[in-house]
Formats: sequence, structure tokens, C-alpha cells
Amino acid sequence: MMKKQGIVTLGDAFIDYLSTNPTNKVFEKKLGGASVNVTVHLSRLEIPSYYITKLGENEDSHFVQKEMEKECIHLDYSVHASEKEICGVYVHLDEKGERNFHSYINNTPDDVLEEKDIVKEAFQHKKIFYFGSGTLFHPKARKATEKAVRLAKDNNLIISFDANIRLSRWKSEQECKKTIKQFLHAIDVFKLSEEELLFLFETSTVEEGIKRLKQYRIPVVFITMGEKGAYGMLFQTAVKVSSNPIEAKDTNGAGDAFMAAILYRIYKEGMPASLEVLKGYVQSGCILGAMVAAKMGALPLIGNYKSILASHPK
Repeated sequence: MMKKQGIVTLGDAFIDYLSTNPTNKVFEKKLGGASVNVTVHLSRLEIPSYYITKLGENEDSHFVQKEMEKECIHLDYSVHASEKEICGVYVHLDEKGERNFHSYINNTPDDVLEEKDIVKEAFQHKKIFYFGSGTLFHPKARKATEKAVRLAKDNNLIISFDANIRLSRWKSEQECKKTIKQFLHAIDVFKLSEEELLFLFETSTVEEGIKRLKQYRIPVVFITMGEKGAYGMLFQTAVKVSSNPIEAKDTNGAGDAFMAAILYRIYKEGMPASLEVLKGYVQSGCILGAMVAAKMGALPLIGNYKSILASHPK
């Protein structure tokens, strides 16, 4: 039997126009998109990383493709459309280094991945399928994602879902909540922020949000809370991990780094079998997330990834 290798991700590639300081007048052009950030971190951790997206033929698409290839990301299962234009997002910073997704640029909103673009070969002999809600707000992209989840299940991949909600891309809050919840019965790993937990389950406390989340019986859940640390949940039981205090320069991408560390541990060691193991996974996520937040940009160079993630007890 052929060994399973690699993580396949479905998502939208972006160009981030990143503010260089809190005046928000000067911007740098960077490869972006939450799912792209996760894939880049995984590739830097030497995990075979496959990315499924739709690219165009113009300068921006060439920029994205070139940057992803520099990061050794496989685009074998991505598709091209001549009129497709890459989405852009202007990321502003406040005085505390908090990110602010100020505005989106999307000149081809209906040119998205479609069901026919998702091929079974992309999911064969892989270990993990990862996706986020960025492919769910458009009906055609949602059908493509549904097909990807089915193929992942058919091939016995671990299915990981990141809420990663950007409300400006949805028609309404209720549609966003309803759509995301429809996927919760089909996944093995779910990651969301404290704010997303409270939003999705319409509550004002994390404790009540966790209680309402339990009804979906997701095997493993991670709830990030920034400087307050994160929760991990294993079959309905939650454990909280504190994060080390840092001086945050830019929190853009910290949650994506957290997710990448989690997927790395699952890829290397399997799904957590105990709360103690789960706690170690959460610690890894907090470590990598904090290191990204301490630098400018969503994908800063942070040195030896593996030694960083090996710096905690297993």
C-alpha cells in the first residue's frame, strides 16, 4: 500500500497590501490569504503541501504563482482562467499591532473554483485535507468545497476546517452562521477564534459557546484567544493553555501559524489520543502563533521551525 503523504488545501490566494506602520499610508505587496499562510508554514516545515485554487493569467496571478512556487507549494491541482483576477486586501494596523482588514478588491467575484475543478487525484494518498470558510460564501465555490470534503472522506483523510470568518464577504451574518454549521458534522478538526465562537453560537461567554459547540461532536477543536492563550477540546473535554507574553508587532497571520503548527503535529504524530497530548499540540500552536505576531507580516521568516516546535515537552 502506498504511504500517505502530504496535506492538501483548498482556498483563495490573495495579495495582501500590508501597511508598514499605523499611519496606514504605505503598503507592501505580499502573498496572502489565510489558507495560503497555513500552507506556506507547512511547506517550511517540510510537509508536502498541495494547494487547490483558481489563478488567472495577469501579472498578479503570476506574482502569486511565483511566490508559492518559491515556497515549494505544489499547484498541480489548481486551475487557470484567463479572466480571473486575484483578490486583494488592504491590511491596516492600529497602535497595538492589531490587524484591521480595511478593504477588499475583487474584480471577478464569480470566477471561483467550481465543482468540475475538483479532481479525485488531489486527495489520493494524502493524509490531511484543510479548508476554511473563504470558499463557502459563493454558491459555486461552496459546491466545490462540498465535493472536496466528499473526496477527502472517500480517501480517509483527516478533515480540518478553520472558521476564519470575514463577514464582509458574506451576504448576511445568518447565512454565514448557517453555512459554516452545515460543515461541522463532516469534519475531524475545527479551529476558530474566541470571537468566532461567540458569533457562531450567539453567546457572550466562551464557556457557553463551548457548551453549544459540543452538540456537533467534533473529535478535536481548537479555540484561539490571542494573548489569553487557547483552548483545546478532545471529545467534549476542554483544556486551556496560557500563552507566553510577547510584544505583538503585527497579529496578522498569527492564527494561521497556530493552525499550521496543529496540522504539523497531527501529520507527524496523529490525532491526539489524550488531553496531555492535546495540550502539547495547543502549546505548539501558541508558540508559532506568538512568534509570527512578534514580527511584521503574516509570513515572516522565523528561523528553524522544527526546533521551535520541538522546544516544548511532548
